[in-house]
Amino acid sequence: MQKRTVYLSSLLLVLLIFLSSCGENQKLTPPIIDEDGLAFGTPTTLDILTWNLKTFPLTPNTVDLLSDIIPQMNVEIIAFQEIMEYAQFQALAENVPYYNAYISNATSSYRLAYLYDSRSVTVNEEYTIFNGMSNPFPRPPYVLDFTFENKDYIVINNHLKALGDDIINEDDPWDEEVRRRSAIELLEGYISENHDNDNVIIVGDMNDQIQETIETNIFMAFLDKPDEYMFATMPIAQNPTSATVSYPSYNNSMLDHILITDELFEDFTAAGSICRVIRVENQVGGLSAYYNLISDHRPVGIRLQAF
Repeated sequence: MQKRTVYLSSLLLVLLIFLSSCGENQKLTPPIIDEDGLAFGTPTTLDILTWNLKTFPLTPNTVDLLSDIIPQMNVEIIAFQEIMEYAQFQALAENVPYYNAYISNATSSYRLAYLYDSRSVTVNEEYTIFNGMSNPFPRPPYVLDFTFENKDYIVINNHLKALGDDIINEDDPWDEEVRRRSAIELLEGYISENHDNDNVIIVGDMNDQIQETIETNIFMAFLDKPDEYMFATMPIAQNPTSATVSYPSYNNSMLDHILITDELFEDFTAAGSICRVIRVENQVGGLSAYYNLISDHRPVGIRLQAF
């Protein structure tokens, strides 16, 4: 009887230690991510997407498809590129509960735009910068100044010049890589001069790779200052696969990027923060159907702890 009592006591002690350890480990374990699903945001984080919608709306069904997809993502802000039909984008906003829209008027096509959740986001101002400078910026960057959880942020939405040969031709001011590099240098200067102590997030279709060597890398104005800027998309770009990049149809390219300033480093490195693509194609029958119905770019999201 005495041995049985000791055995049961020991068993109970081991069980208590196990349960206690599970409770402690649970706090340190990152949240489970369903990379095949649409859900991205959480109730305690600031969640932002960038999404090139390829001459939106690509088909007569695109608005209805997105009206079903976007609410499932649970994000505060989506920065869009290539909005062709102003009225159709407004119709999309009206179809998505609680979301409001802003659309840039700086261009008559290939517009930049935003959707934002009006329940959690207060927009303070929206405006474009570098207007009229079509060499570096075919589409003037579109700024959204907003407040979330009593904290102010600046998002700068971009769609840089496309194409090129991966060679920076210093003798040609209209060389695609030269134009993109000029745009990046101007953006860095703009942030340094106007938002040196602000929470800035640069997003968009940059049409270039951030992991290239110095000789061909148009992003050096940011990459040369690692204490001030961080590409949240760098780990994806350094290890590209068909399942993780934003533009898989061309050599598994990562062309859509999210960059944050040092004021947000702590928020991004906190447990639960993440940057990844959302594989929307899984909801419409695969990549081929996605390319035909919605876009050739996947959305890329960042999740930031809002301290």
